[in-house]
Amino acid sequence: MSTSRAPVARKPVEIITVVTPCFNSAKYIEETVESVINQRAVREGRMKLNYWVIDGGSNDGTQAILQRYADQGKLNFISEKDSGMYDALIKGFQRARGELCCYINAGDYYHLTAFDVVKEVMDAHDVSWLSGWHVMYNERSQVINFYLQKRFFRSFIRKGIYGRLQPHIQQESTFWRTELLDLLDFDKLRSFRYAGDFYLWHSFASQHELCSVAAQLGGFKLHPGQLSSAMDKYTAELERICGHKLSTWDRVVSTLDKIVAKLPSRSVLAPIGYERVIRWDRDRNLWAAAAPNQ
Repeated sequence: MSTSRAPVARKPVEIITVVTPCFNSAKYIEETVESVINQRAVREGRMKLNYWVIDGGSNDGTQAILQRYADQGKLNFISEKDSGMYDALIKGFQRARGELCCYINAGDYYHLTAFDVVKEVMDAHDVSWLSGWHVMYNERSQVINFYLQKRFFRSFIRKGIYGRLQPHIQQESTFWRTELLDLLDFDKLRSFRYAGDFYLWHSFASQHELCSVAAQLGGFKLHPGQLSSAMDKYTAELERICGHKLSTWDRVVSTLDKIVAKLPSRSVLAPIGYERVIRWDRDRNLWAAAAPNQ
């Protein structure tokens, strides 16, 4: 992708599939659902929503909340026993349609214009998957941290450098073309308990570059009892997926990359990888690939 490239001849994004796996999530599920169904792009007719909430047989009132939304025709709802979050996620992926796909867990939520940003970027650029600002919320839904991973390298993703030596790829801010689901082995995905998100990224990166967009898309809410808090178990599954323990050279390269990322924007090395960074161009009033000096 380059700053001068014309829009790619790919079908415009018209339908987005969103999947929410959940279990006993009555305290958090409504905020998540509202963030999906109230997307401005959906409400104003620029995109159609194919939303599946897959519940693992909750007994805390989650089902009643979801049934209310299903009765209003705002989402599709399945509640049955499953073998874990990724089993539920697969049930949603198997029902995916349209050009765009993503998933968000109960408690996390999307920014009001997230789908608009992703659609505009996908329609104008040769992007197969992208991730936005890394945003974290507290239990009162207040933003407590945010930053942008300015560039991603496929080799770093495949080796599991993001998640061990550098920040994780934030699942809540990541969207991909639905066709990328063909790269997944659902039986293998079902076998994970903690790092299934990394399995997705590892699979997608086997063929496609991950682009970064300087926009708030979604966020991760911190609350007690999250699977993501078991980082030792997450790392063990991550190493199982990538089959690669970090070498001294991996650590050196990652350190050099972090140093280069902090260099002044006009330095010789700083532009490496920045052709995959999408920023808002105020002069042209559109999302554009970053110029080397940005």
